[in-house]
Amino acid sequence: MIINTPEEYLQWAAATNSVYVSGKRKQRIHIPCANTLIVARDLIVANTYNPNSVPDTKMELLRESIVDNGFAFPVVCIFDQDLEKFVVIDGFHRFLISGPDWLGMSHVPVAVLAHDASQRMIATWQFNKARGHHQVDLDADLIRALLQQGMEDEEICRHLGISLETLYRYKQVTGIAELFKNVTYSMPWEMKEVDDEVAIR
Repeated sequence: MIINTPEEYLQWAAATNSVYVSGKRKQRIHIPCANTLIVARDLIVANTYNPNSVPDTKMELLRESIVDNGFAFPVVCIFDQDLEKFVVIDGFHRFLISGPDWLGMSHVPVAVLAHDASQRMIATWQFNKARGHHQVDLDADLIRALLQQGMEDEEICRHLGISLETLYRYKQVTGIAELFKNVTYSMPWEMKEVDDEVAIR
């Protein structure tokens, strides 16, 4: 399906069923790529929280890969009703490579997720981590944004696959004391004088 306007997308979304397959423990696994759309590139915008960067050499390799093999992986987006735009969750560099400086494509393949703001940021993290790509400063900024949206520490750890200790380290990177306001600290040490004889033992 080719989408050139927000109205066309909304009509398509209202008339289209999501695709699921069965998994273990009676899970239903959503398959968004089964409903891949071909979306006008000017309807797509980048997100502001992607903790991933790629050197120019990798961008050139990505361009060559798409030229040789086609655009095999859709850009993962959400549709923002307020912006009336598709916002990139995963595949920013595929989106970038489709642009005027590289391939000059008029339309881009897109798989759309129905995520809220927190879910979309978590999804970006998960996609990047699954490929082994991340940057500490931007990861910390993402965690700060999730905390500021009201997510609890334990919930963030569960979705991002990190320990509480790792979460606290990311909080330290941000340098914002407010992020630690709900942290339970251990009691401080007390210094005591001891006999030299006792200390030697």
